[in-house]
Amino acid sequence: MQMTNYSKFIDEQKVFFKKNLYKPNDALWEDSFWLKTGVGSSWLLSRNKLSLSFVSTSKVRGLLNINISEEYQEFCKAMLVYSYRQANGNVSPQKLVAELLVLKRWFYSLQELTSDTHPKKISTEILNHAYLLLKNNSNAANLPNHAGIFRRLQHIVNKYGFTSKKLEFEVDLKCFGKHNRTPKAKITKELLKYKNIDENEINTEKLISIQTFINIASLKNFCQSEGERILLNSLFLSIVTGFRSTEIIMLKKDCLIEKPILDLQTNKPISVNDKAQYMLGIQYYGAKGAGERIHWVEPSTTTLVKSIIQDTLKITEKYREHLIYLRQKDLKDFLPKSIDEIPDDLIELDDLIDHLFISRKRKRGRAGRRDAILSVFRHAQVKPNKTINTGTGELKFYSKKTLSKFIKSTENYATEEPINKKFEFEGRIVNIPYEDLLFIVQYGSTTLSRGVINKANITILENRVINNFLGTGKNKSVFEKYGLKDSDNQASKISSHIPRHNINTFLAIAEISDHLQAMLMGRVDVEQNKHYQHLSIKQISQNASLASSNSQFQTSKELMAVSEPVQPAENNAKSPIDDILEYGLMLFSNDKDLENNLKNNLHTFDSTIEISNFIEQSMGDGYFEDIAKAFNEIAPTEPDKAKELIDTHAYLHPLPFGSCMRNMAAHGCPKRLACQSGASCVNFTVTGRLGELENLRLTKDRLTDQAKSLADNSEFTLRIKKQIQNLEGFEQKIMVGYSNKTPVNIYSAIDTEHSQPKTLAELFSLEYEKIKANDEEESKC
Repeated sequence: MQMTNYSKFIDEQKVFFKKNLYKPNDALWEDSFWLKTGVGSSWLLSRNKLSLSFVSTSKVRGLLNINISEEYQEFCKAMLVYSYRQANGNVSPQKLVAELLVLKRWFYSLQELTSDTHPKKISTEILNHAYLLLKNNSNAANLPNHAGIFRRLQHIVNKYGFTSKKLEFEVDLKCFGKHNRTPKAKITKELLKYKNIDENEINTEKLISIQTFINIASLKNFCQSEGERILLNSLFLSIVTGFRSTEIIMLKKDCLIEKPILDLQTNKPISVNDKAQYMLGIQYYGAKGAGERIHWVEPSTTTLVKSIIQDTLKITEKYREHLIYLRQKDLKDFLPKSIDEIPDDLIELDDLIDHLFISRKRKRGRAGRRDAILSVFRHAQVKPNKTINTGTGELKFYSKKTLSKFIKSTENYATEEPINKKFEFEGRIVNIPYEDLLFIVQYGSTTLSRGVINKANITILENRVINNFLGTGKNKSVFEKYGLKDSDNQASKISSHIPRHNINTFLAIAEISDHLQAMLMGRVDVEQNKHYQHLSIKQISQNASLASSNSQFQTSKELMAVSEPVQPAENNAKSPIDDILEYGLMLFSNDKDLENNLKNNLHTFDSTIEISNFIEQSMGDGYFEDIAKAFNEIAPTEPDKAKELIDTHAYLHPLPFGSCMRNMAAHGCPKRLACQSGASCVNFTVTGRLGELENLRLTKDRLTDQAKSLADNSEFTLRIKKQIQNLEGFEQKIMVGYSNKTPVNIYSAIDTEHSQPKTLAELFSLEYEKIKANDEEESKC
């Protein structure tokens, strides 16, 4: 079986090389050199003096020069051809040279460790040995790139399965080379040096801001022209799916797939109210070696996805009819049917306004539209075939041949197959007629500043066109056209790739595993995930926990029964006033009056009567469970005694987090505030005031860090873990309470970085934490 798989692999690549890559005067498959003195084959053109030699291991750093067997040389050639195919031809000779050097290292290790150098003898042990030799003779900063090549080549071998066991080479490397000094790397480096940085900070450059998203939604009402609506639909689809722009462009009109949902027991389709249930998928050409794939749509977006595609098909219906008409006459010319039906060969300029062009300058009347068309003709050097002077002006006539030549001169109609999209995919040439693609447009309809649209030129979208529309190109954007600005009073703008960054960030916040993220994003290389996960340091370290206040605050040492914090802090525990000044908001409950809301946020109760009223109104929030239980038992029959019960316990002595329901002024605290270290106390409660959650989390995080350094089964360790568990329970109560409250702006915070969430990802993080907190609370019931 191994030999069969190996032969199949070699034969496939050899056939592909001879059919698709080899050109006259190129290097043959059998040649030992495919690049000689910098002169590349037609598929390996290179300006640099590279060497692609299969003969020996010469010039491989750290290895002795040994000859490579012809059998292994053929394996190297096949691997390079497959790598070229996997990248759809978008691969540089430099990359293939780097891969060949790694393959030579594998051969060297085969020679050292075994007596058989056939490629089917490659094993994980061989790869580890080759990597060790490379590590000892390479700059540490380059090791992540080398390891990436090892894994990439290993994936090819495993795919064809011609080795005795699956290759499982894996190394865990973090790249700190000078070429990787990104802002995120600098922040991490500063954190390690205990510098004063904001661990909640997120790189928002590649995330959609809330205001920009609102502006995008507004475009649904603003965009009226067909070209704008088609581009907007492509944007909506990329936001929902996270597709790359190249994948959006190559979608076919019949890309939707409906798969019935089957009953696991009867194996029959499930129906709800006599309506068959199904999963909706989008079939697409995956970029970067992902292959032809199906993206299964999230059920809640099924209706939206279908409406986007149906609307696009409706707009482009007449475009497809025009393309089909051109094929029916074998592309002998490019004139639309309406012009062909005119019996005369010469057509006056006025008639072209209706049959060939659409002018956006309608307010200037017919004369203005004529001038706009003449301007287009002058730019294309198209002259009238006949001119008649009428005394008040000139009538300009153009022959059908002249018009067809003009149409052919625009866009790419001068190619061999002018209305087909041809591209290399997975080692084969894909040829799709324009009318079979989903997103097709009239030439000029996607340039917002253009005055004339060519109805007879149907073309496809391009990445450049999409980015111009979204504001990251040179032309006028749709946001500029309709005056849609972001919070900084500048016109909104995003690139075509930003929706993909947002989707991947949402998946990371939701704690989806890396391999599932890669699968959902149509990605082959899992390592690429990290470039699309725009999380704060706190989210990364705490598995997407709620981005709360700056964790540099700590409670005073007198209240802590544990040792000093791991990281120095300059400020004390956070007070409600600190929280308001930082965020500029309060959390209001609909079940409480204004006075109770204000006093709860600030913890400024003036009397036991106010505290009693607050407790009575807050029992539904889950903060006073024991009192609420007793109150509910007594209230139906003895309401006065129920009220007296609350009055008896109407004490809320504020602590750094939570409050004590004991009369501290008269009796003090017999446990010396052990509750502030997470110890159990019947008098302790949380109230959901501002700053309380952050202070509690500070204590919990500090205890968690200390527990890691203690013996697993010691009595002290078990006590610390119990304290952490108690704090987590109170944390969940606060989160559930927060989910039932409405944030209300009190003023515009001066420090904008700590004000309201600005991106969709931050909002998603908040909502996800609320859902998670509610789920955890329900699971305890």
